Amino acid sequence: MEEIKSLILRITERCNLNCDYCYAAASGCKTQDMSVETAIRAVELCCPEGGGLRIQFTGGEPLLNLCVMEAVFAFGKATNRKLILAVQTNGTLLTENHCRKLASMKCAVGVSLDGMGEANALRHFPDGTSAWERTVDGIRNLGQFGIRCNLTTVVTNRNARYLGQLPDLALWLGNVSGVGLDLFRPLGRGAEQSLAPKEGELVQGLSELTEKAAEIRAAGIPFRLRELERLKKRYACETCNGIYCYAQTEQSICVDAGGNCWPCSSLAGNRAFYLGNIQDGLPKKHPCRQMLSAPEVCKNCPSFHLCVGGCPASRSSLGGMPDKLTCAMNRTLLEEIRK
Repeated sequence: MEEIKSLILRITERCNLNCDYCYAAASGCKTQDMSVETAIRAVELCCPEGGGLRIQFTGGEPLLNLCVMEAVFAFGKATNRKLILAVQTNGTLLTENHCRKLASMKCAVGVSLDGMGEANALRHFPDGTSAWERTVDGIRNLGQFGIRCNLTTVVTNRNARYLGQLPDLALWLGNVSGVGLDLFRPLGRGAEQSLAPKEGELVQGLSELTEKAAEIRAAGIPFRLRELERLKKRYACETCNGIYCYAQTEQSICVDAGGNCWPCSSLAGNRAFYLGNIQDGLPKKHPCRQMLSAPEVCKNCPSFHLCVGGCPASRSSLGGMPDKLTCAMNRTLLEEIRK
């Protein structure tokens, strides 16, 4: 394998929420947590002593297994490993105590939030109670400890038309630096749902989002839209290769709670992409470079060098073909860049 640059640790299958579209199908019914030993084993194999590594903690809800995050941080410090830590959380468990610990670990935080009111309706507790209030409280707790976060929004038919409200939501919360958009994927619990947005609503929502974001930046307030920044970087680059993510270059690995290895978190559980168990060492051969390459229909597109075919995991859920909504999103964002 190539040198690992990104390690994703899915440290629990448990989740205190029951979101309708969860690609991991996480819930309170699942019980498996990653052990400290498994997490340390993964870090040891992926990062030599004195080296550096980016680690993303995810789940399930990773804050349900915070002790593993603390153990990884302590191990890195004790062995002179330069670990850059990040966690993706639903935000409802961001108590003052948890935020204090995250601050001490210098752990970056991403919070899943789909918008206000109706836009966030698919994110709820098992009894149907909205996660909105607890998530907002968690984000504000982060602010008390000087932690700015990024929002991750899953775009569905319930919130596509409200995307233009996200910059105002970020301003209202006060400690949000930007937003990343994940188009709904029919994986996990989402495979049972018809939640994909209509193309027209997606394009309209994106147009309003980019317009509002530009207004905020013009006023001197930093606000980052992940997908727009990614395309801008490629638009200005004359030597960028056709690679979307480290999974395609064998430089990322996801380890689930049981120690099983996958190219990325979105492909975890898909047996076609199973790489072995971390207890047996790093995979000697990573078959995903060829399997995750973009199809010819993408390579023949005049904008391929900018979007490089989009997320390979998303394409894999569609038989390897590009998602028309991803194409629509990229076209809309490219229009903004070319203005």
